Amino acid sequence: MRPNSFRRQIVGAIAMTIGVVVSRGTAQSFDVTMPTTADRWMYPFNVTPGTRPAGSVFGYTPFPLEESFDNRDGQVIVAFDTGDLIPSGAGPGRYQIDRLVLEITLSGPASSEIDVTVDDWRTYLPSRTAEALPDLDPGRPIELFGAGFRFGYDLLTWTEDAPFSDGDIFGIENRNVFAAGIDANGGTFDVSSNYTAGFTAEPLAVARFPGYDAGEFAIEGAVATFEVDLTVPGVRTWVGEGLDAGRLVFAITSLVGASQGDAVLTQFYLRENPLVEVGVREASTLDLAVVIKKGCDVPGDLDGDCATTGGDLGIFLSLWNTDDSDADFNFDGVVDGADLGLILGWIGL
Repeated sequence: MRPNSFRRQIVGAIAMTIGVVVSRGTAQSFDVTMPTTADRWMYPFNVTPGTRPAGSVFGYTPFPLEESFDNRDGQVIVAFDTGDLIPSGAGPGRYQIDRLVLEITLSGPASSEIDVTVDDWRTYLPSRTAEALPDLDPGRPIELFGAGFRFGYDLLTWTEDAPFSDGDIFGIENRNVFAAGIDANGGTFDVSSNYTAGFTAEPLAVARFPGYDAGEFAIEGAVATFEVDLTVPGVRTWVGEGLDAGRLVFAITSLVGASQGDAVLTQFYLRENPLVEVGVREASTLDLAVVIKKGCDVPGDLDGDCATTGGDLGIFLSLWNTDDSDADFNFDGVVDGADLGLILGWIGL
């Protein structure tokens, strides 16, 4: 199957809010789609940080093992400043994440067949080696990880035009931002050289291409879709901490092989691409469904600010003579004078 050559685009470079609902006194619900606010091809020899029109993903898996480069060599880093659409600072534990989908568009044909499964690190070993395992399906996956930081950078201070490294550009543990796995407590750890380290890195999601089947080659304009499994321990915690800070940063990577001078590399549109700027193609987008749970239990607090004030009284009066369960404080099925007496008594407490 093949998708249409063009697909829905976000008009301009502004975020779209799709159904923001505020539920009085209990929680705030947000259903939003937003474009990337920073993206970067993270590669040692990229001399155009933050302005390159496309970024490729590929790996370096030599044998015998050596550490001259990260295994996940060509990475695309994408950041989303979420605070304008989803209030930050509520506390990490108050963010209930119900959906997280990242999409990014191919700027040319993919260099490998679509593989929707995580490949064991041993499948990258030469078949002659004792530990090698066969790869039972064609292609190599394109994977989504969190982003980790070093050399003094963090979630909020890293920018797309920051230096690649504060040290030597070669070898491992030199990138200011890198592909990171998420542990059960929501912490991050480096997976950029998991092949050399001898372990299989579990991503947040593996790319699927709607309109294509596994084993096919996706072409320019196909959309890599990463639907994050939020049931994996630690993932919701990591996302909640990012939303609390007002920013989420991801790394898109692959261990698919590449050689100097390859005619075809798996590349994605970045936001500075002229086709993106005129609205013909999209850079990465993030689709989120989030509930900010009520963080306190104050009687009469209808606006969720953890205090009973005149603002709550205004909301209460707008619900007069209804059966609204939040304002029916005595649970008799109607908002009336009895409930008014209660909220008046709570104001200022």
